[in-house]
Amino acid sequence: MRKLSERELKSVQKAIAQREITAAELLMEVYDHYIIHLEGFPEEHFEEQLNALNEKWTYSYCKKLQHDLSKNINKSVRKTQWGLIKSYFSWPKMVFTLIFIGGITLLVNLITHKMQLMILFGLPIVYLTAFLVFVLFRTHKKIKPIKKTFQDTELKISSIFSNQFIVFISLPLHFYNFFLNVPRIFGMDKLIPEYLLNYLSITFCFIIYLHCISAYEAWKIKSKTALL
Repeated sequence: MRKLSERELKSVQKAIAQREITAAELLMEVYDHYIIHLEGFPEEHFEEQLNALNEKWTYSYCKKLQHDLSKNINKSVRKTQWGLIKSYFSWPKMVFTLIFIGGITLLVNLITHKMQLMILFGLPIVYLTAFLVFVLFRTHKKIKPIKKTFQDTELKISSIFSNQFIVFISLPLHFYNFFLNVPRIFGMDKLIPEYLLNYLSITFCFIIYLHCISAYEAWKIKSKTALL
């Protein structure tokens, strides 16, 4: 089995770039497939085999693969998250879940609304922001070699898995703005009784902490095989 020349590698990269595959996961899979296939033929058959591969990996076919990959990854992340969340309500984790809810309830009833925002909501928001930066940095480091391989193309390469996971991580940040800041803008928070606000705070705080824990555990699972 021969090694492709630099000129041949450039031809392969150009051919794949014309398919406009931007998902790093799919891009390297297709690239490796091209290389392995072409290395099995002598140099004089390179153009013929490259054309054959191009006919198989058409633009529309690659776009469908990328769409399906994004859809499947989204389902995979959600399925992993839901599985982890359900595990927190099974024995023996259920004990720690109940203790945690009791601790939040006690804190909410003892501290002021401003302290609730700082302690109960501020900490997870800071954690999620830091976690988000970490995932972005790690992903950038992992896909850097892929971008270098296709540096002569105009492809905007990114990791679909990372993009989906970033949306998953940042979801509570949008909840925070919607449930806590929007009512203040319209003065609705003054219409809600204090005891009801406390219950809402307990519920929202439990959800966001649950999300923080499940996000980290999901990352540990997925980062072993994905570009995270």
